[in-house]
Amino acid sequence: MADKDKQFSITTKTGDKGKTSLLNSSRVEKYDLRPEAYGTLDEASAFLGLARAQTDLQDVKEACWKIQNHIYLVNAELACPAESLHLLRKKLGQDDLAYLEAFSTNIESKIKLPRKFVIYGETVVSAYLDVARAVLRRAERRITQLNTLEPLQNPVLLPYLNRLSDTLYLMARYDEFAHNVPFAHPDAG
Repeated sequence: MADKDKQFSITTKTGDKGKTSLLNSSRVEKYDLRPEAYGTLDEASAFLGLARAQTDLQDVKEACWKIQNHIYLVNAELACPAESLHLLRKKLGQDDLAYLEAFSTNIESKIKLPRKFVIYGETVVSAYLDVARAVLRRAERRITQLNTLEPLQNPVLLPYLNRLSDTLYLMARYDEFAHNVPFAHPDAG
């Protein structure tokens, strides 16, 4: 049987001793900052997938899909040390950041944001988006730490992640607004 006809298996057993491979085939501990960063982004993407599967808002569904694709690009860059970035076919670019900013501006123009903190979980979709945002903030902290230790080569990554958390917050509030669900606020009493 030719290699292209072989059944693909995700089980390689190469991580059984607590190490993983980066895209340039170098091996690092699974708790290394790179796998920690791209693993946390993968977690955020999984929550975006839940939101995408549940939403009845086409613009939110499409944005989740596009953002998940952007996260794959970021993860590839994080899994590739600077000296091996030439191995990547595509990287997150200024056009991806521009898309995110335009989408956020559009969503924000449709809703009247509350001027105080909100309690999350008023709709299933908004709850998934808020969890994705919280996980993304954790990823952003890991990536900022990585950038301090090993400067990232792509100047778009950190601004994109910072804008993305704002976008996810807006998407969550937009879902609540679109379904006529009032924003919930902490009880100050």
